[in-house]
Amino acid sequence: MKIRQAGFTLIELMIVVSLVAILASLAVPSFRGLLVNRTVQAATDALMTDMRYARSEAVKRSARVTLCQSGNGTSCATGSNLWVSGWIVFIDDDGDGTVDAEDEIVRVQQALNSISSIASTTPAMDRRFFTFQPTGWAKSANQTFIFTPSGTVPVGSVRVVCISNQGRAGLKAAGATACT
Repeated sequence: MKIRQAGFTLIELMIVVSLVAILASLAVPSFRGLLVNRTVQAATDALMTDMRYARSEAVKRSARVTLCQSGNGTSCATGSNLWVSGWIVFIDDDGDGTVDAEDEIVRVQQALNSISSIASTTPAMDRRFFTFQPTGWAKSANQTFIFTPSGTVPVGSVRVVCISNQGRAGLKAAGATACT
């Protein structure tokens, strides 16, 4: 009785491997674009979530709550366009926009990976911090942030976050370049 062995021949295996390689080479560029878009979306979500959190904490605690750019997670940065380095949310007892000894830091966002810049459309009006009043309003908070990923930027991956005069954060559709 002769037993027949089942399996693949070397030629069949080479054909399958070459087909997989061809399909992978077609999929990788579009997959990179998907990853870049997801990274930018996560960064915009982080800022908008923390803006909403600061606003709700101001109302809940009936106190001033400030969100400011910070590179170290313990104090507010003094330069402009440093939002990409991270930010903090803190209870701002005196409302001066800086972390003092009596202020409580309630949330810290570290530097954003794969984001090269978070720029303003009007750099002269670049906001270093937003202070939410106990009513939930952040007077004259009007600001536009443009999130740009690092490296080669695929079309439509730059995102725009608009902060209204009341301190509400909103995300514009992909491809938008300004809040107007």
